[in-house]
Amino acid sequence: MPNLKPTLRRLRFREQTVRRLAVWWRYRSADLNQEDAFLVSYPRSGTTWLRFLLFEALTNKSPGFGSIKEAVPSLTKHHHAAVVLGQRGRLIQSHETFSDGDRRIIYAVRDARSVALSEYQWQRRLGLEPGSLDRFIADFTRGRSNPWGPWDQHVQYWLASEPARLDHLHLIKFEDLRRDTVGTLRLALSFLGVEMTIEELRSVVDNNSVERMRTKEDDARERGWRSRARPDIRFVNQGRSEGWRNELNPQQIKAIETRFQPTLERLGYLSS
Repeated sequence: MPNLKPTLRRLRFREQTVRRLAVWWRYRSADLNQEDAFLVSYPRSGTTWLRFLLFEALTNKSPGFGSIKEAVPSLTKHHHAAVVLGQRGRLIQSHETFSDGDRRIIYAVRDARSVALSEYQWQRRLGLEPGSLDRFIADFTRGRSNPWGPWDQHVQYWLASEPARLDHLHLIKFEDLRRDTVGTLRLALSFLGVEMTIEELRSVVDNNSVERMRTKEDDARERGWRSRARPDIRFVNQGRSEGWRNELNPQQIKAIETRFQPTLERLGYLSS
């Protein structure tokens, strides 16, 4: 008899209906205040790297896997997080499409072609057994590869949200963060009301380079972080902006581009 555990785990992970109710309840019971800000993204959009950068910039402490929740926690893990904005404000990370009204939002986006490839490797790392890459791309374009739904609907939701309409949403493209990390981080911090010198910013960026992030991942694994994940697939990849060009075949690329064309064009990832 085949092992059904991976299949059941995958189905449970991808479930969306019950999750929507859970997300509503999480926000309702979150005990947020108006100074709290959010870092939001679709999964695998470079958010972990951005969390590390913001953590060090806001606390002057070196972040690590497992300790990141002390200052840039995920929603539901934020109750005892450090105040880093104003008198009471926390910076909270979320992947959800839910807005509780007007507040400052940093929204991180990444090319859907890169997101799909990164998510496929991430699911394999966690033992969710997404099947072949062809099968996963088909699920991804249908919005069924994870519980957060289609990539384009996530982007469209936040770009049309109340914070966005009130000019309280700051958009960060992963590709810009890779191209000009110091400049992109400076703009994000300024949006949050925090100013740093170029020298201070460069120190933060150097301390959280891809190489340093990989070292931190190795150190965390030695301490038992994500010990059940596959050791042959890293959480921190190379962080390339266009690695999909060499790793997706023309049919897979076309499937993603066709499905998400309007949003890819809106964000400048495709020419109209």
